[in-house]
Amino acid sequence: MNLDLGILWIEDSFSADEERSLKRRVQDAGFIANIQTIPNGDSIVECSHQHQLYHLYDLILLDYRLEGQRGNELAPEVRRLFPSTNILFYSGSLGEEDLRSLIAAKAVDGVYCCSRTHFIERAGSLIDQTARSLDRLSGMRGLAMRVVAECDEIIRTSILSMSDRDSTCAAQITELDKDVESFLGTSKNRYEKAMKESLAARIETRVVDSAKLHNHFRRLTKIVVNNPINFGLDESNIERLRTLRRASKNYTEKVLEMAITHPLST
Repeated sequence: MNLDLGILWIEDSFSADEERSLKRRVQDAGFIANIQTIPNGDSIVECSHQHQLYHLYDLILLDYRLEGQRGNELAPEVRRLFPSTNILFYSGSLGEEDLRSLIAAKAVDGVYCCSRTHFIERAGSLIDQTARSLDRLSGMRGLAMRVVAECDEIIRTSILSMSDRDSTCAAQITELDKDVESFLGTSKNRYEKAMKESLAARIETRVVDSAKLHNHFRRLTKIVVNNPINFGLDESNIERLRTLRRASKNYTEKVLEMAITHPLST
């Protein structure tokens, strides 16, 4: 199962070739690259807020020369806002030792440094390291799903109870609305960006969930059934496909919705 590996790239003139190389390294590690670029620290607080809500970033790439700013000046703020996320500080004009000195002068912990000539190689090794760390969690995902479901139910019941008992709590519903609207806006922006690219880019967004994948699968397999020659299928292949479509017709209701309502139930 592929998972997103999120990268926040703070760079005012990033290279499309470097971006492709980073995405390739993430894909080679078995994950889907989700890269967001910003030119400086102007929106870093908003990025941090989104990260706190949805855990968007597993790695931060920070250039030395930014739009109206220096990366070493921004580094303390990045570390404060993202205390547990790996940071790679790099430059095309300064060497690794110089970068380390700049970071040391700002007393920023947990920052990796490299020159631009080794940027992709160093970022790739951090991606591999992060991917291995995430992959080690695969055996815990089933337990985590059950725990999250149980916690969600407790939290949901508590929220309803507190809101029923106290008008100040009830008034906080507008803050929940803001969180949801913010998430929808971010998801909408990502999907609109993907719409300018390819089908694969669309599917890689978090907006395309399991239900949407299944619905689109049924749309396309219906076309295949009606036009088998275009796909080089004979009658036996088409009959197998029809059988598959019949068997999976209620997949959303019988599998996906049950998984949401009763995760890992036996």
